[in-house]
Amino acid sequence: EKSKDGGKWVRKSDEQLFVKADVAKVDEELGLVFGWGIICKVGGEPYFDSQHDHIPEETMLRVTADFMEKSRMSGDMHARDADGQPVPDGGVVFSFPLTAEVAKAMGIATGKTGWMVAVRPSPDVLAKYKSGEYTGFSIGGSRLVDEDVG
Repeated sequence: EKSKDGGKWVRKSDEQLFVKADVAKVDEELGLVFGWGIICKVGGEPYFDSQHDHIPEETMLRVTADFMEKSRMSGDMHARDADGQPVPDGGVVFSFPLTAEVAKAMGIATGKTGWMVAVRPSPDVLAKYKSGEYTGFSIGGSRLVDEDVG
C-alpha cells in the first residue's frame, strides 16, 4: 500500500497470495506449463482482468523482477493449508517480461504484452494440465493495495 505521506509503495502484508494465469501450452516431456502470468495490453490497449484490474507494463517489470529474485513460487490452483497459507507446488522456471518497448527492441511483433512464464509443477498437478482439468495456474506473491490510475 502507499505510505501515508504518498511516498513509495509498501507490502500490504506478509501473506502470500496466488494470481491465476492463463495456460498456453503444456510440455509433458519437460514437465512445464507455459502461459501468461500477467497480461498488460492487448492490441495496444490496457487489459483488464475478470476482477477489473489492470497492471501497467512498468509495474509488471518491477513486481516480476522482485518475484523472480525472492520467490518464484507457484501453487496448486490457489490451494491453502489448514492455517490458510498457500500450498506451494513447483516453481517458475522461465520468466520473460514482454513490454511493447522490449518487443520492439527484440524485433518481436506481438498483439499482447505482459509476463510470460513457464512453471514446473509436481507430476500430479502436471497430469491435471495434460487432461485439461486445469486451464490456468497460480503464481505466489504479495498483492499491494489497488491504485486508481484512471
